Amino acid sequence: MTGLIRVHGVPAVRWGGRGFDRAFGTLASELFGDHAVADLRADVRETAHAYIVQFDVPGVAKEDITVDVDEKTVRVEATFKREAAEGESVVLTERPNGAVSRAFKLPQAVDAEQANARHEHGVLTLTLPKKNAAAQKRLTIN
Repeated sequence: MTGLIRVHGVPAVRWGGRGFDRAFGTLASELFGDHAVADLRADVRETAHAYIVQFDVPGVAKEDITVDVDEKTVRVEATFKREAAEGESVVLTERPNGAVSRAFKLPQAVDAEQANARHEHGVLTLTLPKKNAAAQKRLTIN
């Protein structure tokens, strides 16, 4: 059930929605001093011959991303880095820091040897060709 959290009688955040998650994350950041890394979000599209998987990785260099593909499993890890110059102090920090990973299974096995990855404008795009399904064979009974 969705409700409102009120602060001094004023609706502050909707309980159970993204606003609550954002408010809780901000509260955790204030209490614990570090902003947690957001989820690694993905879109998966399918063509007749391949899966196209896209991940949002804004501000992450391609050297800080690893991709593992094994049969039906795809695993991506990205490391968000925050850098401050010597003599600087942090006034406000909302950008993520740290490593995050995501793994999931695809409906059909992919050919890891033919797969490729492209990193452009903060989006990681994987093109994962499908393996040819083994042809079904009818056995003759002797």
